[in-house]
Amino acid sequence: MLKTLSGLMFTFAFMTILLGGPILARGPGSEQSDPTWQAQYWNNRDLNGSPVVEREDRSIDFDWQTGSPDSRINNDNFSARWTRYLDLTAGTYRFTVHSDDGVRLWVDNTLLVNNWTDHAVQVNTADVTLNTGYHLVKVEYYERTGLATIKLDWAAAPPTIYNWRGEYFNNLLLRGDPVLVRDDSSIYFNWGFGRPASVINADNFSVRWTRNVDFPAGTYRFRVLADDGVRLWVNNRLLINQWQVQAAQSYSGDIYLTGGSIPIKLEFFDNTRHAVITLAWERISEPTTAWQGEYFNNDTLSGTPALVRADRNINFNWGRGAPAAGVDGDTFSVRWKKSPDLTAGRYRFTATADDGVRLWVNNRLLIDEWNEQSVRSFSSDIYLPGGAVPIQMEYCELHGLAEARLSYTRLDSPDPGSNLVDNTSAGFVTGGSATGWRTQNEGYSGSLLWTQNNDRMRPNYNWARWYPGLTAGRYEVFVYIPQRFTTTSQARYWVSHQDGYTLRIVDQSTNGNRWVSLGTYRFQGTRADYVSLADVTFEPRLSRLIAFDAVKWESR
Repeated sequence: MLKTLSGLMFTFAFMTILLGGPILARGPGSEQSDPTWQAQYWNNRDLNGSPVVEREDRSIDFDWQTGSPDSRINNDNFSARWTRYLDLTAGTYRFTVHSDDGVRLWVDNTLLVNNWTDHAVQVNTADVTLNTGYHLVKVEYYERTGLATIKLDWAAAPPTIYNWRGEYFNNLLLRGDPVLVRDDSSIYFNWGFGRPASVINADNFSVRWTRNVDFPAGTYRFRVLADDGVRLWVNNRLLINQWQVQAAQSYSGDIYLTGGSIPIKLEFFDNTRHAVITLAWERISEPTTAWQGEYFNNDTLSGTPALVRADRNINFNWGRGAPAAGVDGDTFSVRWKKSPDLTAGRYRFTATADDGVRLWVNNRLLIDEWNEQSVRSFSSDIYLPGGAVPIQMEYCELHGLAEARLSYTRLDSPDPGSNLVDNTSAGFVTGGSATGWRTQNEGYSGSLLWTQNNDRMRPNYNWARWYPGLTAGRYEVFVYIPQRFTTTSQARYWVSHQDGYTLRIVDQSTNGNRWVSLGTYRFQGTRADYVSLADVTFEPRLSRLIAFDAVKWESR
């Protein structure tokens, strides 16, 4: 009876297969993982109807120029579809298509690229994470007129780098494409007789690490331990260069950094036997009052400096000599940087040079005399709001005598009876439409805000207030009117004081580059003391510009 039942079950299964009945699903067959694409071509742009040509294409990499894929296909106004299963290991893959004209790309029926438009050659990329196994890829394409191009590539997507970008090469000279690119959290490796990864040689390999690191200003000491060769660049300067076969050795180099995001590059190779590489650094001094001087053996401040040093002052007369050993006597240039702590006030900067000189103060270009000349002095004034002020002076020497000097002095002395609120001060507040405000690097403090006017009170109009830190008493109020962005004749300033509110209308268009008095009032020394200005001028809407700059209160 059991034999009879088994025979019946076998007969049923066999008949089911013959009759095309339900069977267990199987994975793609060998024909689906064949290294060719199943290609179909149509003599229209919409893949409509029956294809004119069906064939196998070994790759999707065609540049037909003004021709066609086949003698049976039009030169223009044709379309194509390619399908294929790819056998891939698990990972994230980047698919790249070059096309002229339209293209669409699906992976496992998910549309990744949809550029179904007429266009010259364009490149589209898409990343997708896939499991190990077979994955259906479909590409659709159309050509309208002119040139015809279609190409598809795929490869493992580059990793997202959060720390060090490590590029690993199976040679000693970092040549060609890296075998491995990965995110290394630190450079602290002792591989011994082993290897960094399964795809890397145990000997005769090299690595390049790159990263930007934020540093506070100061002098830093960088240390490396290497077996074998090592090179280290900090802020694009070669700090350590020991590119040689050696047992594990420690090296260090010091460099002054002005602060901010600093590029670091470390290169390493292992010859044979042990492989060791580590990198560390420490700050060995706080920022000094000296200038950081970068000296270049050209007149364009380009490339790597020949010398970096701390200069106590910019007060040099080199005559026909050179600034230092390693720097040329002619055709050299220098960049000095410093951020001294200055009190608020108006300053005069004077630069003296033979030949060219440029000076930035608080990120504003004050002096620009970049030309060949005998020794000359140039001066410019600027208001500084107080605090650390970045100053940068650039100098070039062409030939003959060489001289470079910089000095500055405060023009106004602090007045304890006055209180000034600028548009960059904590006491300055704004409201209204954020998109209506504009900033400009000029005006009393080298910065101002401006906006266009409204003809009446409208929702979300722009306004500003200046809040001083006064003690109770009588003060005369002044507003500073900058030279530009001041075309309104109806700037309506409201002064809030102890006795109420006073409206003063100022013609900004005729009072550029000067202080204008709004009168003398009693103030309480509280938050109720302020000056306000809005963009409502009752002039034709958007026909005028209103500037918002500085306000000061002077004791009377």
